[in-house]
Amino acid sequence: MEKRKLTRRDFMKISSATAVSVYVAGLLAACAPVATPSTTPVAAPAAAAGVASAADTLTFATDSPWGTFSPFRPTYQYGYSSNYIAMLTHSRLFDLDHNNEPKADLATEWTVSDDATVYTFKLRQDAKWHDGQPLTAKDVASTVKFMMTKATNINPTRWTSNLKGGQAFYDGTATELTGVEIPDDYTVIFTLEKPAIGWHFAAITDLQILPDHIFKDVKPADIVEHHAPAWYTPELNIGSGPFKFVQAKRDQFVEIVRNDDYYGGKPKVARILYKNFGTADTQFIALQKGELDVWNVPQDFYEQAKQLPNVDVHLVDRSYIRVFLLNYESPKLADKRVRQALAYAIDRQGLCDTLYSGLCKPYNSYMEIGSWLAPNLNQYEYNPDKAKELLAAAQAEGKWDPNNELKLVWYYPDALHKDIMAAVQQNLAQVGVKVQLQFLEGTSATTAQTACEFDMYYQGWGFSFPEDYNSFFTDAKRCTTPWDDPEATELFKKTVTTVDEKERRAIHNQIQVKLNEELPMLPFLQFKGVAALNKRVGGFDDDALWHLFYQWNNGYNNAVNWSVSA
Repeated sequence: MEKRKLTRRDFMKISSATAVSVYVAGLLAACAPVATPSTTPVAAPAAAAGVASAADTLTFATDSPWGTFSPFRPTYQYGYSSNYIAMLTHSRLFDLDHNNEPKADLATEWTVSDDATVYTFKLRQDAKWHDGQPLTAKDVASTVKFMMTKATNINPTRWTSNLKGGQAFYDGTATELTGVEIPDDYTVIFTLEKPAIGWHFAAITDLQILPDHIFKDVKPADIVEHHAPAWYTPELNIGSGPFKFVQAKRDQFVEIVRNDDYYGGKPKVARILYKNFGTADTQFIALQKGELDVWNVPQDFYEQAKQLPNVDVHLVDRSYIRVFLLNYESPKLADKRVRQALAYAIDRQGLCDTLYSGLCKPYNSYMEIGSWLAPNLNQYEYNPDKAKELLAAAQAEGKWDPNNELKLVWYYPDALHKDIMAAVQQNLAQVGVKVQLQFLEGTSATTAQTACEFDMYYQGWGFSFPEDYNSFFTDAKRCTTPWDDPEATELFKKTVTTVDEKERRAIHNQIQVKLNEELPMLPFLQFKGVAALNKRVGGFDDDALWHLFYQWNNGYNNAVNWSVSA
């Protein structure tokens, strides 16, 4: 069979003519189900008295479903966009840059014991809360305890499963958290139950530090509800970051202003506004009119954004991929030749060149962190003839029935993904694989995944540190993990206790090669993010651009340098 790359028109024709889909209203952002945001644009609030004028304001669009943020939710509980603002108002012990390299924040230095069980952090002594109180180690310890109180409904598994005494404290069977020590005002020591390489990368970068002198009197019940009054109370939104909370209105805006006394230096921009402009169409109009300064551009607005004379468009290499989880325990997909056939049958490069405007590339590992990607992996380039050969060989041994129909579930509601799924359906049909497409909204999709009610499950995938994959592959129950191979499990566990980075890389390479051959999950595409900045905006370096698309556990290291000109 001749290889042919489809045009966008071909793909659109596929979508309308061949897709058999079930649609349920809803929204799923990135990997986590969230509520649908308001589509009605709202007016911006007037600048707070004595704070800044509109000319001194940097304006972002927020796709947060509730239009505000959650600094007292140290982990991203209600959607990734909530972290944008909390990372500007609240500080962490350290941050990660776009290369996943650590950058000091509240901690000036840290050490890890040789056996990776004791993590010691030394804090800077010039950090203050926005109300002028000094920030000390007591605040860090109190934040951890607050987060690990079950009533806050955070379920911080990276802490409960690793920190000494963490599970007992969380369960309420112990009143003391033995894994946290504060020997002096500026030292915090975390002790783990067992060795865990890189635990601090996976756990501590999620942690916005909260003021003990305020939160010691806060009841978890007062903040659990999405729109509890506490979410909009300035007295509870006191942080230590470069910007201070001023006001927020549900589903409309969040206003923050610079902290002149920030330990990292006085920010250049006086005011930042996160505003709900409504749908992507109205966001684009706001960008065009100069009312929106920074925008994460949807793929289908890329070409239009490039034409705007008042905007600079930046392409960002994202550490984020999409994958198909495969129900490999099903008789339909139990033979690896069938799974490999799926990989060869899908024209991933064609999808990128047409539907994605060239803003993606085929990807072939579960490891989306580029610096840890194994060399010499099978690229599974588009080859329908090879796919047919593999299916025929499996059929000859009774491992594949051409009458099988695969159920493909996805949860992204936009028209682009409808076209992508339809193209995948046609690609597989061309090699004799029947596919039923089913779109499900967030909670229904999660239920279908947990119940194994799928053959292929399309989802977003993103982790910040190599050992983050371990629990996904080895600890989770079937259908929330794509592999239970004993050899792979042992290799994953070995990475957690291997201190030498060269040895760890070799183990991760070995795992990647194994999964690349067996394909218990099907890596799909890696994306470029598109960021549009009004030409009046300055100070956005590579880290700031990257964090626009990867904000769930990384901070804005250079926010003090952001600026706007008249």
